[in-house]
Amino acid sequence: MKDWWDDRPVFSTTDHGARITGLARGESPGRVTTRLAVLGALCFVAWGAASLLGTSWLCNASSAPGETCAVGFPSGVRLLWRILATVVVAYVLLHFSLAFGEEARQRLGQSRAAGLLVGSALPAGIAVGAGASVVTGFSADPSGTLRRTLDFRIGTEAYAISAALALIAVLWWIFVLARLPGALVAAGERQATIERLRRDGHRYAGTVQLGRIVFWLGQSPELEVTIAYDSPAGAHQIKARMRTSPDRVPANGSRVVVLDDLRGDVHVELDPDTTPSFAPAERYTASE
Repeated sequence: MKDWWDDRPVFSTTDHGARITGLARGESPGRVTTRLAVLGALCFVAWGAASLLGTSWLCNASSAPGETCAVGFPSGVRLLWRILATVVVAYVLLHFSLAFGEEARQRLGQSRAAGLLVGSALPAGIAVGAGASVVTGFSADPSGTLRRTLDFRIGTEAYAISAALALIAVLWWIFVLARLPGALVAAGERQATIERLRRDGHRYAGTVQLGRIVFWLGQSPELEVTIAYDSPAGAHQIKARMRTSPDRVPANGSRVVVLDDLRGDVHVELDPDTTPSFAPAERYTASE
């Protein structure tokens, strides 16, 4: 599918920041697909493996004699295992996390919904990996290990840290999961509104007047803009937010299309029938 960000700038008369939603021309509203679910599962597994290996290394390094760890490392090859596992897991973790995030952003058309979707897999994996380390460590002597851990005995640091990490990850996961359904619904409804306005909305020619830069979301500036257009009811000026990249900030007076259903829903986009001119990228590049 086409990437809605390729048609930037993206305008919104209702939302701002990561909630600004886009839909590539000719595309249908996105949804959580099988591909996204598979990437999410792989991201979960990768973060779970990273958490499990990390807490197991900590356990191996600090456990007292007789303590167990989720993953044991033979003493003769401990350093080699550590190096190889770190490289492999880091690569897999980075690959699937970035692929999952990019696919979610492109398909859902909104950075917030994509971020929450990725965030639902990441802490779940961490919680499972760290939790497995705790369960394994307590399995041989649950009451004794718990007592020594609560007494802050040397050799039990790994269990305390793993348990704290698992608890934080669970709370984080609950927080993300509580917000995720609403974000997915809002992004889907906004994309459906854009599709409907392109198909059935009243179309008016307008111009954009740039305002101040509100902030940079990553390296992408978000500006306050004013959209001026004429309709049979007269002249109009509406306030909007515009999110774009530094090299695609339209010059003042650039032509836009305003789509209105006369019931309060409005969508603004650059006029696809004209060749826009853009301001110098240096003017809108975030300073270091």
